[in-house]
Amino acid sequence: MTRPGEGRRWEWEPTNVNTVSLSGDVSKLFRNEPINQPGVFERDAPPSQATVMAREVIQNSWDAALELKKWAREGATGHSPLLPEFDIVFKFRSVQGEQKASLSAALALSDLASRVVGYLEYPVEGDQPARSGADLGLVNTSCLDDLKDLSKPLRYLEICETGTTGMYGPWGEDSRMYLALATLGYTPKLEGGGSYGYGKAGLIKGSAIHSVIAYSCFKARSDDPDVTRRLLGMTYWAQHRVVGGSTPGFAHLGDKTEGGVRPYINEAADEVAQSLGLPLRDPDERHGPGTTFLLIDPTVSPDDLVQAIERNWWPALEDPSIEFNVTVVEEDGKVRHPRPRLNPALGAFVDAYHLATVPQDNSNPHQSVTSLPRVGQVASAGKLGLVANLNGWSYPDQNATDSNAGVDHRSLVALMRRPRMVVTYYHVKRRDKPPYVRGVFVAHDDLDDALRRSEPKGHDSWQEVASYDVPNDATLAAKRVHANIRRQINLFKKRLTPPHPPQEQIRMPVFDNLMRRLMRGGGRGPVGPPPAPRDITIRLTPLPEPADNGEVRTTGHAEFALSDSYGGSQSDVRIRLRYLFVEDGRSAARAELSVIPPNGFEPMADDESMFVGELHRGQSAIFEFKSEPHPEFWTGRFYAEAELMTVQES
Repeated sequence: MTRPGEGRRWEWEPTNVNTVSLSGDVSKLFRNEPINQPGVFERDAPPSQATVMAREVIQNSWDAALELKKWAREGATGHSPLLPEFDIVFKFRSVQGEQKASLSAALALSDLASRVVGYLEYPVEGDQPARSGADLGLVNTSCLDDLKDLSKPLRYLEICETGTTGMYGPWGEDSRMYLALATLGYTPKLEGGGSYGYGKAGLIKGSAIHSVIAYSCFKARSDDPDVTRRLLGMTYWAQHRVVGGSTPGFAHLGDKTEGGVRPYINEAADEVAQSLGLPLRDPDERHGPGTTFLLIDPTVSPDDLVQAIERNWWPALEDPSIEFNVTVVEEDGKVRHPRPRLNPALGAFVDAYHLATVPQDNSNPHQSVTSLPRVGQVASAGKLGLVANLNGWSYPDQNATDSNAGVDHRSLVALMRRPRMVVTYYHVKRRDKPPYVRGVFVAHDDLDDALRRSEPKGHDSWQEVASYDVPNDATLAAKRVHANIRRQINLFKKRLTPPHPPQEQIRMPVFDNLMRRLMRGGGRGPVGPPPAPRDITIRLTPLPEPADNGEVRTTGHAEFALSDSYGGSQSDVRIRLRYLFVEDGRSAARAELSVIPPNGFEPMADDESMFVGELHRGQSAIFEFKSEPHPEFWTGRFYAEAELMTVQES
């Protein structure tokens, strides 16, 4: 039986001592590089290969989408202003039985398996250690180990982008496909993420055998007439030798010609794509241009990939002004959409992003938005949004929850620029202490280029140390941005931290009691220190009442007023109302509490038990409340707390 693609071979580049060669194991450039996962992100962090794939692969596709949008704005020939939204789908798939045999033949996997055997059987010289697949950069086990067992699934990952330019350009140094698959850091991009070529690391690390197929569609161009589709396969292994010669480790799956291996074009590309089970692309269709990748034997799971996408691309996903869609499809067809706002670690950062990017009508005391000052010729470096949760992670030791347990809490700021990928979660201080804050810095577009040039190859930090290949203006911009972020966080934390009382108001009850006893000549009378004057009076009237099904609930009202001892005529206050069930003599689970606040008081966005408003001399603020029904034998305890925020003297 002849299968589609039967007889295809991978063509290995021979070692040429007359040219400069690099090892094909490109993924080692990102091997053992730490992935920044500080503070709350240390918990359940996705594996590095999932993070590199999410960042690098999506970034390359998104850069191509931004380029297409630029063409449309400039009225480039053949590109309608009505563009499809950017969309990238990661589709996990598997085949077995005859389908596995057909796909294996179309991908020439037996050729790769034979190559591994040829390397392992090549004579060992001297005291060299025995060879293994790891020497080639491969993982310990892969699909090449059981190709003939058709009962074992052959897994692969199909990555399909739309709303992009596709890998256009005549094959050669100006070809986007050549730059993306066959070069390393060859040419810096004019805009977007970084250099061409590093994005392949996300693809390579995502394949256990480091093999990638790219099938791309694009509009015809004057410098590349009559060509609208190309398909090329690349395998990236370490330098090695087999009987017949040595290779730096690059192999091509394409159209073999006298000048070398070139991509399949047009109908030939469609034919190979069809043999691989890839959907065909048409340049004349609205969603036709773009690239489809096929990664053989994926090293990432859908769960890890979704989490990595959420952590790194939530700004683009959450910004309604950006057409940016990412989908993950599991092998069973289940569709997964990254939902950053539902991720407990990201909610505060999403709120801070909206602070920094959307004009705000009202300010809340637990939020801050600031324009950072000039950097070089840029009038404003960008916007900084900061948030705090005073009854949660800002004071984790006082507000113990499952989400706080075991976390090395820190004040963190997500740094980002034009592509709207999180560059890093910037840890502001080594010695951090409560109240912790979280925030977002969105760089001004005019500062984008300087900050981009300060980034390393992983685009995961803004470097402050200049070097021969990093210009001073780039590192100076990074240094000033970091310094201004630290300054604003310090100011924000001072506003959040309750002020220290005057020295004359500081009380030490044990010491005071001891001194009174000494002055009286001893005695054991139960005399304690007089209570400190209260600035706010609180009156509670909780009453139990019957509910349905034999249960009870607590209703009533809480009245707050400025006390006679308070010197001001009015003050902003923060009021908290809670109803907790009592277990073993201690307050435990919180009961749902419905609260109707008086006019002028609003609930806080991140904690519905907290209200902010003003108290005025001679006027009471009355809150009506009603608890959820609960069994009659349960015991509940009502808590009413009030805190002054500002003072206006009469």
